[in-house]
Amino acid sequence: MLVDAAFRALRLMPPETAHSLGLRALKLVPDLSLEDPSLEVETSLGRLRNPIGLAAGFDKTGGHARHLAKLGFGYITVGTFTAKPRRGNPRPRIVRLPDERALVNAMGFPNPGIREAVRRLSALKDRKVPLVVSIGAVEIDEMVECYRLAQQVGDGVEVNISSPNTPELRSYLAGTKFRDLVDALRPLMTKPTYLKVHPPVEGLWDSVLKAVGVWLDAGFTGVTAVNTVPVEEGRLSTGRGGLSGRPLFPLMLKAVRALRERFGWEFELNAVGGIFTGRDALEALSGADTVQIYTAMIYRGPYTVRRILEELVLELRSRGLNAVAELRRWRG
Repeated sequence: MLVDAAFRALRLMPPETAHSLGLRALKLVPDLSLEDPSLEVETSLGRLRNPIGLAAGFDKTGGHARHLAKLGFGYITVGTFTAKPRRGNPRPRIVRLPDERALVNAMGFPNPGIREAVRRLSALKDRKVPLVVSIGAVEIDEMVECYRLAQQVGDGVEVNISSPNTPELRSYLAGTKFRDLVDALRPLMTKPTYLKVHPPVEGLWDSVLKAVGVWLDAGFTGVTAVNTVPVEEGRLSTGRGGLSGRPLFPLMLKAVRALRERFGWEFELNAVGGIFTGRDALEALSGADTVQIYTAMIYRGPYTVRRILEELVLELRSRGLNAVAELRRWRG
């Protein structure tokens, strides 16, 4: 297929160049959506046509959501946006690990700032796919500003306190800062709001669980688990970055299971990390309400969502299930 051939050509380019060109080329891609009632799921974002969302970080500017919707997502996350524009870290800041089906990135939140993002996203009229706006800030007052504005254009908001490329975010897991953040955001909530958390790595997970408890007790919608894992990578300008892709899959499943065991089923859980196939999606959906992908798009190309959904339908049928919605009963 012509689209697949173009994708293979992009793989020969440096990662960030390929990503930028690929986003611009989306306007030439036909609608690849798979419409199948068996894939529909009910969430706080509404009735989604399927449970596959685009993870934060793929569209860092908010300028490509309209064309990304053609790839067949159930919802799209844009950002992460900060209060002021950021250039991010110096290049090189993305490395492919093809043998592991993984990436390491040290982007550092490059984005146009929340006000410019709101301006761009406000131009999206009559969108068919819900939009989640990811925000991040080290200081509480900046997070509050981002939250107010993000809710003006998003169907939901994802609060990112876990990017390994902004280590100052870990301050939210110390002392009373996270509770102060929750107290500042909760009176402002008008849209579904999710907390994006660290993976279950030593030294952080206990603090993550405490933060999630505070978050859910305050009445926020749910959690997105998990962000990337910090690793050393000498080819990056920073010498280290966040690992995504297949190596995260077992960590993501561990987090999903731990969160369900600890906090039950009365909150929404979005699973992200290493999901490449329909079988992966089914395994994650045994504990999550939706899944999100990013790195799979880099390795499987623009047909990724459609192919995962086709595989997911086959996986459901092999287990005697007729719809994704039946998974909740199946998982007991």
